[in-house]
Amino acid sequence: QYCEEAGTDFAQALKKAKKARTSRKTVNESQAARTEQAVGRLIGSLCIVTTKQGELSGAMLADWVAQATFNPPGLTIAVARDRAIESLMYNGDNLVLNILKEGQHLGLMKHFLKPFGPGEDRFAGVATEEAENGSPILTDALAYLECTVENRMECGDHWLIYVVVENGKLLSEGVTAVHHRKSGMHY
Repeated sequence: QYCEEAGTDFAQALKKAKKARTSRKTVNESQAARTEQAVGRLIGSLCIVTTKQGELSGAMLADWVAQATFNPPGLTIAVARDRAIESLMYNGDNLVLNILKEGQHLGLMKHFLKPFGPGEDRFAGVATEEAENGSPILTDALAYLECTVENRMECGDHWLIYVVVENGKLLSEGVTAVHHRKSGMHY
């Protein structure tokens, strides 16, 4: 009898401990989910970063872009560490930030989201002109900013690229396309 009661008490204690761990885990998981959802509510301007150095060119969709300084006019752009374009964004390198126009952004977005093979022309079929700094301007963009990379900082799974704006132009009237996310754990 005593052994049976001890076994039952032990089993109940195990179940209670497991339930407490599960409850804590659920609370932590639900807190994480709430945090991910809250981070996902940050919005970003939809832009295409373009760059060209000699025969090498690159482009990527970016929405983690923010004005960082007034004087000199500077921006930050977050770039995933595994992106090919990242190798063209070191101190002194030039790029163009093409700001997409609401209602006219889907074509450019889809084009630059598709995977490109090594050496494939990322700008085939896209209207461009060359900026003063040599990088491509997407002529269907709302506006563009010619920039020079001044600094880069390793931040988790991304590089934070600080650029100084050297030149820019509004190409058409309209509003900036923005990206609304539901989770802060993916684009």
